[in-house]
This record gives sequence, C-alpha cells and structure tokens, in this order.
Amino acid sequence: MLQTGDGAVCFSAAFLLAVVLTRRAPPAALLAAVLYVFAAMFRFPPVPPDQAARSNGAAGPDGVPVLMHDETLDRTTNGSGPVYKMAFAQPRRLDAGLRHRMRDKYGGEKVPTPQEAVEECLRHRLTTVFDVKG
Repeated sequence: MLQTGDGAVCFSAAFLLAVVLTRRAPPAALLAAVLYVFAAMFRFPPVPPDQAARSNGAAGPDGVPVLMHDETLDRTTNGSGPVYKMAFAQPRRLDAGLRHRMRDKYGGEKVPTPQEAVEECLRHRLTTVFDVKG
C-alpha cells in the first residue's frame, strides 16, 4: 500500500494540470483519485537486498553479494563455475586480475563485495554505475 507522502508531488501536479485543462475541480479530483488507486494496486513491497542479490545470481548460498561482471568465474578469474553456487570465501580466494590484459599491474586483485567496490570508488572520487543483471 502507498504510504503517506508517496508520490504526493505527482498526484498534486496531475490534479493541478487537470484543473487547468478542465477548469473544474471534480474531474481533476477524480483523475488524481484514479491515478492513486492505480498506483496503489500495482505497488510491490521492496525486496530485501540479500534476497534480491540471491535471486539475480549475485550471491551464493551464504547470502553474501559478490561483485562480478559475469554469472560465472571462468572469464574474469582463475576459477570456474557459477557465482551463485559458491560461498563468498571461495571466489574471494581467486585472482580477479589474472586474466586482465594488464595482469602485471592488476594481478592478485581479489573479488570484491559491492560495499568494498563503492568504498574504493569513493576513495578515488570515481563516478559509479551499477548494472544489475538478471
């Protein structure tokens, strides 16, 4: 269910636009009410982060999210197999820089958690874009 204040600006804008276009309050109020009911009917509760990571294959059986480019470890590390089948300690032991074209510089890098990656980006003042696949 929608909480108080959810989308208040959108519903107010829709109401005001309808008032301006129709110059009557009842149709505008009806439009805002229909939009609110529609939004309430199709609102889904947020998924807990650990459950979302697990359902997208980004977390193993222990529920710890792992930051990987692919669903498997084969192309980007010296390991193999799907990420979702391994506890975090397993990919963590792998070398994430071994198959990099600049492996001399990046060899020995560990598979990070999303939190570690964000902290590293903040430390270097980088802009971060996360693409959640699944």
